[in-house]
Amino acid sequence: MSWIQRLEMQDQRWSQALRVDDHRLGKMTASIAAHLGDGPLWLLLWIAGIILFQPPRRWQIALWLLASIIAAVVTYSIKFALKRPRPQEIDGFYSKGYDRHAFPSGHATRMGTLPIFGAWIFPEYAALFWFISLICIWARVALGVHYLGDVIVGWIIGAVVGLLLIVAYTSFL
Repeated sequence: MSWIQRLEMQDQRWSQALRVDDHRLGKMTASIAAHLGDGPLWLLLWIAGIILFQPPRRWQIALWLLASIIAAVVTYSIKFALKRPRPQEIDGFYSKGYDRHAFPSGHATRMGTLPIFGAWIFPEYAALFWFISLICIWARVALGVHYLGDVIVGWIIGAVVGLLLIVAYTSFL
């Protein structure tokens, strides 16, 4: 058995341990939390922030949107190259028709940018951004929409792209 196969089996075991299939409250919480990373929600929030805030926050939020777009391109390039199937498909999630591939998670990629940019732009809410980010990626695994490895790698992609853009932006100020 190759190291990739062993890693995949471990990923499946850990992911199964996080599932909430038989826990009514856990499933309800996860169902709500899983949608905190939905693209249309964040696009609306980014546009509202760009319109409502004054510079420099306006430009920081625009940079956050750019980071999310770049991270999404990276994520979806990997996703459609590897085509790892999801653990299962669930009604009410994009996996049914929009995005059948699991690795890496697009929601987790967006959530990887959240604590990075959120803490940079709104430091007083840093703990909230971390909480939302982590509960969302947990929920994607808990509901069986993703494996743990999908959300970890997706989150890392979002965080790294976010950090790189913030460093580039601040170095040119």
